[in-house]
Amino acid sequence: MKILITGASGQLGGEIFDISNHENYGTYFKNKPVNAGENLFKIDLGARSDVISLVEKLKPDWVIHCAAATKVDWCESNKDSAWVSNVEATKNIVEACSKFESKLLLVSTDYVFDGVKGMYKEDDVPNPVNFYGKTKLAAERLAMTLKNYIIVRSSLLYSKKDNFMKWVVDDIKKGGLTAATDLYYSPTLVAELAECILKLIEKNEKGVFHTAGDSRISKFEFIKKFVDALGYDADAVKPVNASDLNLVAQRPYDTSLDISKVKSTGIIFSKIDGAIEKLKMFKS
Repeated sequence: MKILITGASGQLGGEIFDISNHENYGTYFKNKPVNAGENLFKIDLGARSDVISLVEKLKPDWVIHCAAATKVDWCESNKDSAWVSNVEATKNIVEACSKFESKLLLVSTDYVFDGVKGMYKEDDVPNPVNFYGKTKLAAERLAMTLKNYIIVRSSLLYSKKDNFMKWVVDDIKKGGLTAATDLYYSPTLVAELAECILKLIEKNEKGVFHTAGDSRISKFEFIKKFVDALGYDADAVKPVNASDLNLVAQRPYDTSLDISKVKSTGIIFSKIDGAIEKLKMFKS
């Protein structure tokens, strides 16, 4: 099977590229992956003709679309650029997939929900409260115009290689950090999400799946566990309310995800403590 992975320089796209046993191709925009070779292409996904040309050249069975602008506050402050990165790029990919009969897996987010109730199921009605969530919902609707698509919604991705870890460690070394006790997620180990995505396309599934860690937990409690796993003092993490953080974009309070549907396919995500134990085993 031939796979094209957008955002192959990112934490999720890079992980999929590294572990996939298929015929893999990838795209990147700014950061050239360390394993860049002839199967990796530098491309601006907002440039329609370039996207069409690449998909025509490769004719992949699946396009796994990981590339996106994911910094929530940046999206709120840079709406035009965020729309191009998250919506126009997806529009170009959807057009290319339709034209050359490639199937599409779109990586989306829990932030398409308003956070009022938590433990969202796939058929719950999206209602994003910030611009990032609005762009990802628009991208989902574009993907749904295809005959063959999968949308995976995940929550608070983490690994030992990403910017989340760097932010946590930098703040700990500076004397500590704060985390909200009233924001709830289903934190997701990148390695498990990458495996799940590959299994979904291998099973030739279709539709929307919530693909996230099998635990609902506050950001405060999660970061304490994360810090402890990295060998630092968890007491350096101080509790605050989300309203005290002076964030640019509004955050939904509880976007934890019900993953019953994906579990019914035989795909398993770890509970938070099991995922943290896996994290300890990974190389930094």
